Amino acid sequence: MSAALTGGVLLKCALRAPSSPAFQRSVAELARKRMPLAESAAAHAALDLEETYLYVFSREPGAIDSAVLSGLLEGAAGLPELKGVKVAAAKLLPLFDVAGVSHREAAPFHYVVEMDVVAEHEADLNAWYDEEHMPGLAGCPGSVRARRFRNPDGSPRYHSCYDLARTETLGSPPWLAVRYTKWSDRVRPHFRNAKRTMFRRLFEIAL
Repeated sequence: MSAALTGGVLLKCALRAPSSPAFQRSVAELARKRMPLAESAAAHAALDLEETYLYVFSREPGAIDSAVLSGLLEGAAGLPELKGVKVAAAKLLPLFDVAGVSHREAAPFHYVVEMDVVAEHEADLNAWYDEEHMPGLAGCPGSVRARRFRNPDGSPRYHSCYDLARTETLGSPPWLAVRYTKWSDRVRPHFRNAKRTMFRRLFEIAL
């Protein structure tokens, strides 16, 4: 696990945003103005949904409070590309961050798994993710980076994201072998509100 985990804010936007220099500049300016110690910003557009996920990461996760969340929401509403679009914000606390076996490859795709979990099985889910699932998926060819976050204030509670070199990684024998283990079979029935989305990366920029 990385020693320099960073948390941030996820903005969920109900449209498929454009991949344009103007939108990138708008998001970068929003992050610099509204996020203390902003480290990076990224945008990913869903392949099969009218949805875009914007991430704004901070060098100091503890600096993200309700004022930062409301400020980012207010600022996002003022972006020309998001005018009139429904936007929701969630705080992301870092849990896991590891480079994948294909970390030297470009990662044009971003796969996200979001979920809640039955409370009495939450410790088992976290152990499964940290000890087996995330390290296993990071070790699959095509996996560039694996990260996991917790939303302390709402649902879905957990947010796992995988930067991928290709979409075919999800159906590859190594990936499927990690997904279908005895521990996976024990944990998966206790997922609630699970959502799985494949995105195309629009940009990721350092600030």
